[in-house]
Amino acid sequence: MSLLFLAGACAAEDDAPAAPPPAAFAPNTSSPHEPTITSSNTSDGKDSVRYVTEAKWAVAGYNNEEIVYTILITNQDSRILRCTTELKGAYYENGKKFDIADRQSSTVFPDQQVQVGNWLGMDQKSGATYSVKCHAI
Repeated sequence: MSLLFLAGACAAEDDAPAAPPPAAFAPNTSSPHEPTITSSNTSDGKDSVRYVTEAKWAVAGYNNEEIVYTILITNQDSRILRCTTELKGAYYENGKKFDIADRQSSTVFPDQQVQVGNWLGMDQKSGATYSVKCHAI
C-alpha cells in the first residue's frame, strides 16, 4: 500500500507500542518545528549551498483524526537548488505496525520554500526521520 498522499491512510493508534526510528538512517535530529540550517559541500568545497529544512506534525481531517507529517525546504542560496528528501517512519494498520520509506526530488528557487509532501496516517509516537541533500543546478 502506498502511503504517499493517500487520504484514506490509517490513523495512528493511541495504545500501540512506540518504537524508535530506524537506526540505519542518518536522520535530521532536530525536533519538529525547529528549522535546521544546512550548508552542503562537495569534497572540494566549491559548491556550497545554503538551505533550511523543517518537519511538522499536524492533525487534519473531518474530526482532526488524521496525522499529517510535512517536510519544508527553504532556499537561502542565490541559485536554484535541486534537493532529494528521504523519509522513514511507521504507520499502523489493523493493529500491525509497518515501516515506510519514501524518496522525493524537488526544485527550490532562490528565497522560496517548497513543501516536499504530506504523509498521512503515520505514527507520531514512533517518530520519523528525514534527510535532505541539495545541490545547485
